[in-house]
Amino acid sequence: MEPLTTPRLLLESWRERHAADLFRMSSDEKVMRHIGQGVWDPEYAAQRHAAALDHWAQHGFGWRAILDRIDRTFLGLAALGWLRDAIPGIDRLAVEIGWWTEPHAWGRGIATEAATALIDDAFRRVGADLVVARCTPDNLASRRIIGKLAMTRHPHDAPSLYGDLVQIYTLARPAVSSD
Repeated sequence: MEPLTTPRLLLESWRERHAADLFRMSSDEKVMRHIGQGVWDPEYAAQRHAAALDHWAQHGFGWRAILDRIDRTFLGLAALGWLRDAIPGIDRLAVEIGWWTEPHAWGRGIATEAATALIDDAFRRVGADLVVARCTPDNLASRRIIGKLAMTRHPHDAPSLYGDLVQIYTLARPAVSSD
């Protein structure tokens, strides 16, 4: 799969070589403070890594490594996947988006730039009609990104993968102009 590119980023499909990056990020309390259960142990990180590789193999899209376009430094991950579980009022064929960035990349618009590229990919290549994001109420940085992406708050909250209640945001496929 060809990587997605933005002015500053290269978003390549998740590969075996990204395991060490995931292990490092998922063991960092600063990165994981808004990700449900907190830091991951190596066994759980390995399970999630394997699941990300499997999603790519089965569906042709999924997690992407966020790399600096010039020097290929790993900056984080951006995730796109089929909606994991039912959310009232949302079709199960929606895709879910998420992002994690390395602390040294925070505050530079990296997550927003990566998420924008993934949303475009979701609508153009994957064929999704709706993109969904989950966010804990206290994750102000992700809520700012969600606002920049023009996502709107869904009337129902839903559980995260870890069982905590999170806010749901959605973005529908833009209408195609007939002009």
